[in-house]
Amino acid sequence: MENPYDLAHELARSLQASSVCRDVKKAQDRLDENPKYKEMLQTFARKRMEMETLYLQGKEPTDEQKEEMKTLMTAIQGVPAITEYLAAEERLRVMLMDLDHIIFEPVKQILGSFLKKEES
Repeated sequence: MENPYDLAHELARSLQASSVCRDVKKAQDRLDENPKYKEMLQTFARKRMEMETLYLQGKEPTDEQKEEMKTLMTAIQGVPAITEYLAAEERLRVMLMDLDHIIFEPVKQILGSFLKKEES
């Protein structure tokens, strides 16, 4: 029987060596070369988080907030270093969601069957 901790460490090493993570790192390095682009991305990320938080709270962003986000998105689309970073980050996010599904599916099955027994 393999030790799950050893497998988790192996998974971490595998992730770090993956082309997806290497692409994110390259894109980050490219952004680090231009502080203006890095600042634009950080501002965009902060504003996106603010908007998502509002939606999660059931609130609607103001017209001013929507316009500011639209302006930021337009500016970012014109910067290949930022769009490459966002694309690489999205590929990483998808991979992590896939891994999450793979790892937690057996746990859900175990807990689901346990909860069903409790209901009987």
